[in-house]
Parts: sequence; C-alpha cells; structure tokens
Amino acid sequence: MRNQGTVIVKRKSRSKAEGSHGGAWKVAFADFALAMMALFMVLWLLAVSSEQEREEVATQLRDYSVLDGQGSPYLLGGTPFPADLKGQPLAQIPGQASMMQDVSLATQPMLRPEDLRPGRVESTQDKQRLAMMISQLAEQQGMNDNLQLNVVPEGLRIQIHDHSDKPMFNRGSARLVDEFERLLKAMAPIFTKVENRLVISGHTDSVRYVSQHYSNWDLSGARAQNVRQLLEMSGVPAGRVLQVAAMADQAPFDLENPTSGDNRRVELMLLSSDAEQLLLRLFEAGLPSLDNGDLSVKR
Repeated sequence: MRNQGTVIVKRKSRSKAEGSHGGAWKVAFADFALAMMALFMVLWLLAVSSEQEREEVATQLRDYSVLDGQGSPYLLGGTPFPADLKGQPLAQIPGQASMMQDVSLATQPMLRPEDLRPGRVESTQDKQRLAMMISQLAEQQGMNDNLQLNVVPEGLRIQIHDHSDKPMFNRGSARLVDEFERLLKAMAPIFTKVENRLVISGHTDSVRYVSQHYSNWDLSGARAQNVRQLLEMSGVPAGRVLQVAAMADQAPFDLENPTSGDNRRVELMLLSSDAEQLLLRLFEAGLPSLDNGDLSVKR
C-alpha cells in the first residue's frame, strides 16, 4: 500500500501593498483641490477690495440674522458695497483712456439711489457704477444731452451744461430752470448717501456781462451757490460741500468756441480721499510770514 504523506497547506499573508487599490486618495485629492481653490479666491478678493469693503463684508457675514429683515449677504444681491448691482455684471464701457475715462455712454439696468449704502466711493469700479446711475437718472429726466460724466484720478467729475435746446440758466441769470432743478433734486439722494466731499464750480462763456458792477465772476459764483443751496434743501448735508468756486470763463469746455453754450455749466467734483486731503492741505498751509524778512510758513 502506497504511503501517502501529510499534505500541508501554507497560507501566505497578503500585504496591504499587494491589495486592490481603493478610492480614498481621490477624496483626499478633491479636498486638497477645493482648499486651494478657496485660498486663491480669498487672495483674489483681498487684492481687488479695499480695507473698508473687507470690514463691511466681514461685519455683514458675522452679524447677519434672518430676523433683521435684511437681504442675505450670501446672495449676489446682498453685496454690502456702496453701489449694489443686484447681481448684474459690470459691462465693458466703450472707449479707453489712461488718465480719464468717459462713462457717459455706459448702459446698464437701472440702478436706484435707494440701493446705495452710506459710505465713500473710492475704487474706479464703484465710481463707474455711480456714474452709470447718474447717467440713467439724467436719461429719465430727458437731460442726458446736458450731462457729461468722467472718472478721473481726483474722483467723479459731473458736468451739467447748457444745450442749444435746453439752457441750464436763463441768459445772464443765476436762477436754474425747472428741468435742471428736477435733475439736481433727483441726484440729491445720491450725494446724501455717498460721503465723498463735493466741490461745486460755476462757469460762463466768454461773453461779457453788461453791468459794470456785476461780471462773469459774480454770475458764475452765484450759479454755483444756487446749486449748493438747492442740494442742501433737497437733503444733502451742509458739510458735504467742501468748496464752492467761481471760474467765470477761465476754464472753457469748448476751447475752440469760447462763446458756445457748452461753456455755460456747473461742475460737481465728487472728491476721492487723496484729492480731498490735498485740497485741505492747500488751505491749511497758511500764508508766508514777512516778519524780519522771514518767509517761513505760519501755522
């Protein structure tokens, strides 16, 4: 009889490295990619926003409650910026300039002064949004041909001037016609909420005033003062206007035709912080002292 040996079965343990590959690494990689995307988004927001905007956003996100009746800051329409686009993207404005950009031709869905939040407007984008709002108000009033808006390094320049069909003032008068009064009253809520200071300047054409005791200097100053008074009566705080200037015919809008009606205008400059501080320093510098031949500056 054949001798059968003992059969020994040896089970070899399988190491983890030899096992089938799972999907855990994919989950970890997806988490890493999401974290990097969030990091890049935060860095981009820090680069394009001002410190005031970042503080406002942080306050809105931290203190938001569904019980306070305000819109959610997590929605596009709840962005806590001075000019709220209600989630609408900012369209490319026709034309391009290095130091000055004309935004009078910009067309956007209607932005209402009620959508503004109190605060300053400093970034170029917010100035453009504000210019669009003012332009659309003028179009509603049928005064878009009398309005020109420019975003400049010093702020937002708003020029309201005569037109061949619609004079801003009666000839030789400082009294605003009714259409321009309505336009300024419609713009007043904007200047009430936007806390940038204003410089109001009056301008005339080169035609001399007929009176010996009243000149284009007096006329342009009176027109600028009437605009200031109308804005204040419409709710703009008195301290919002930093300066009222009479320019007579010294800064014509139409250089080639100094008698043109376009030169008869009132300009409102919404000052940036740098321009406001520069103007204040100009008047705080004092006058040179002539005591003992010393030309040092008085303080």
